Amino acid sequence: MTANQAKTSLLYWAGVALGPLAWAANLQGVYAIIHLACEKARWSGIALSILLVLTSLAGTVISGYATRRHAGTEWTDIAGGGPRTFMAWLGVGTGVLFALVIADQLLAALMISPCLR
Repeated sequence: MTANQAKTSLLYWAGVALGPLAWAANLQGVYAIIHLACEKARWSGIALSILLVLTSLAGTVISGYATRRHAGTEWTDIAGGGPRTFMAWLGVGTGVLFALVIADQLLAALMISPCLR
């Protein structure tokens, strides 16, 4: 595998990897700073969630770009291009799904007072 092929294969995995990583970072980050939100009104949890939603959507865009980039070559490829295209579309779906999960957790955090626990 050449260096260019290795870089291209990372594009296919971007949405699959960035979505769950952003969700995990959001979940742990919000739990780590929740005690500060009870003492004072802080916007750090909201900013963290918005940043990680954008990170998840960036993975979606990168995977979507990978599907469009090699759309015509999958028919001429000896291997068929099927697994790579499937992984890229899976990355698109995963990135959108985890962006929605992070947004739902943000909405729940906005509605429920952090001092209730």
